[in-house]
Amino acid sequence: MCLLRRGARVHGLADTCSHLGGPLHDGEVRDVDGRAALVCPWHGTAFSVTDGEVLDGPGTAPQPVVAVRVRGGRVLGRVEGPPKP
Repeated sequence: MCLLRRGARVHGLADTCSHLGGPLHDGEVRDVDGRAALVCPWHGTAFSVTDGEVLDGPGTAPQPVVAVRVRGGRVLGRVEGPPKP
């Protein structure tokens, strides 16, 4: 699980890139067409941090999303799956 805090919100994506298995936790956050994206360090696929949609290739499969909530200072996460078409 790869977690990203943006202001008061915490977003989560599965850590293994859906393209070729790169470690998303080693990637960087960029703005892609006005949306925050987590970019895989291996091949540059950019995934929306909010819903896992591919914003820039070469990958084509969405990234599974982790539902995240913070309770009592602890971060809790549950994998929900890729976005629905």
